[in-house]
Amino acid sequence: MYTCSSINGWPNPVKNVAFYLFLPCTIMAAAFAFSANANASAEPIPEVSVTSSPNSSSADSLKTQTLKTQTLKPQILKAQAPIFDISGSYRLKYEHLNNPIFPSSSEDRAQVNRRVSSRLLVKAQANWDVFNVTLELADSRVWLDDNDPTLKSAQVNTLEPLQFFAHYTPKDSQYLKGITAGRVTFDHGSRRLIGQGVYRNTKNAFDGVLVDYQVSDWSLRGFYLLPVSRLPSDSGALADAERAFDKSYSEREFFGLYVTSPDKNLKVHSYWLKEEDSEKLATKNRDLYTLAVEYTKPFAESWKANIEVIGQTGTSHQTASATDTTELDVESWMVHANFGKKITDFTFLRAEVDAISGDNNSADNTITDFDSLYGVRRFDFGPTDVYQAMPRRNLYTVGARSVTKPSKKHNIMVSYKAMWYQKAPESVDNFIGQQLEARWRWEVKPSLRLAIGAAYLLKGDGFERGDYPDDSQFVFTGALYTF
Repeated sequence: MYTCSSINGWPNPVKNVAFYLFLPCTIMAAAFAFSANANASAEPIPEVSVTSSPNSSSADSLKTQTLKTQTLKPQILKAQAPIFDISGSYRLKYEHLNNPIFPSSSEDRAQVNRRVSSRLLVKAQANWDVFNVTLELADSRVWLDDNDPTLKSAQVNTLEPLQFFAHYTPKDSQYLKGITAGRVTFDHGSRRLIGQGVYRNTKNAFDGVLVDYQVSDWSLRGFYLLPVSRLPSDSGALADAERAFDKSYSEREFFGLYVTSPDKNLKVHSYWLKEEDSEKLATKNRDLYTLAVEYTKPFAESWKANIEVIGQTGTSHQTASATDTTELDVESWMVHANFGKKITDFTFLRAEVDAISGDNNSADNTITDFDSLYGVRRFDFGPTDVYQAMPRRNLYTVGARSVTKPSKKHNIMVSYKAMWYQKAPESVDNFIGQQLEARWRWEVKPSLRLAIGAAYLLKGDGFERGDYPDDSQFVFTGALYTF
């Protein structure tokens, strides 16, 4: 546990971050100088046409043309200066949970968990001509979290360069729309396979290259990335807000293709994840191929339907332990569907269904637990972090959700979800429970947004186990300031 007065890890990071601040600035200055020299030497001076009056001589016309050329020349040679922009946000959030959701013993964790978390994001950008250079720093911390075993690097990541990349957008290219190289964060489609954490206190980052194309109005993105591991990862260092620069490893590769139709209604994901153990990286040795198709269809004026089907195959070890060397086949899948309509001028109501493969037998030769790769789950199953909503695996769910926007300043969400195991553990009932959730966002002013929310899990027989069989109650409140 630590307090604001005892936060560790600030002096050395300042030196390290200074390097990351200096490097992009050096790159920007060099690129600007190169651009200026290139324009000065390569861009021709256009001819100046001067019309003489009947009373003017040829000498006067030539003199006038020379003066105008001398006047225009410095303006033409002057390169366009880069445009700099700095933006960011600061979020403070309080969460309180009574009775953990998952079956647990009092030896593992306490009955009540409270946490205050903060997340600071600062982004600096330089744009000129066809180039963009971006540097984003992130600082994620927690307080009041006393020896909580659920505290992970997904909540704490102290003073870290979250993004630093260069982006090139070609002019007048029929197919190539952009190339990005460096460390990036991004979303694809529904965000169930790749997504940035919004509710969660940290974001997923990747090192590598992304190339964007457009063919017959279809958008295509190909990428080769090395997922970034947030460091440190041990619980003691996280609780003390110690810091270490996040790192990617060549032993873990993530590459694929993401395609979007012209009307944005059809999205196709095709991903490969390959990893293997090394001295510094312990993995499940996953070698997975994932194919996803998402389709959205508006119909009958106010109705809208969406379905996403995902299949996954390959091989993996059961655990990341160095002693686990057994390679198992992977056969998993996921289906999400929702349909709804606008029932009032400011309320949309929809029904939701999820079916996700699971595994309750670690002794066989096949893994059927679905792997959501680098996706996020908050928007489907509830708050993460302290509440620890259900993971996207081994689930059947049905539910309903309404979103009401009575004005531009207010957003109210209410949801209900009933949940079952897709494959229940041996001698355990398959009914997990019923979850009620509500959230209200209020935009006090353009730069300040407040939020308050709650969730209640009425535990079914499948979760009435361990030392905390009673229903789970959860509340949170937070403020987000943007600049």
